[in-house]
Amino acid sequence: MFLTLYAICLLPTCAAFEDTVSVIGKKNISFDLASESEYNISVNASMAMVVGAISINSTEPMGKNASIVLMSLDMGGDETQLINQSEFSNSMESMFVASAKLMGGMEIEEVMVNSSQGKNVTLHKILMRTAMNKPANESIMAFWDLDEYTHAILTSELDLNTTTRIVETLKLMP
Repeated sequence: MFLTLYAICLLPTCAAFEDTVSVIGKKNISFDLASESEYNISVNASMAMVVGAISINSTEPMGKNASIVLMSLDMGGDETQLINQSEFSNSMESMFVASAKLMGGMEIEEVMVNSSQGKNVTLHKILMRTAMNKPANESIMAFWDLDEYTHAILTSELDLNTTTRIVETLKLMP
């Protein structure tokens, strides 16, 4: 598998990322970063073409990072049609937020944004406890559908505006 990674700077404060990921077949993916900071973006190989991950890492020593996991649910044949994809998404979102709460996290805010498909996506701002005498970590989590079978899971330490921009522009392309 050969992946070409590149970031195109369209404006001084906006970079667009495009790449190919393998989830139930190869799909092109694109999103914008609305930030002046520079990031190293990498795509990790998928596991059995079901899961792919994109890491967005700041090049600054104390910079913030994000990750996007793309997961496809297609069991082949007619079985996949029996799964209500909307309910699957709702269940997965609830599970991820509940997992953060089980680990001592506290949801401090919910922000509703629109995906590139025009669907509502909830950004869950979570405050995670850390070891004693250290400040709590704040992160944003989201789970949404990119197409009929592909779902995105975002975990971000980036600011709300940058995270929102990723969700609003993340799309699969032909």
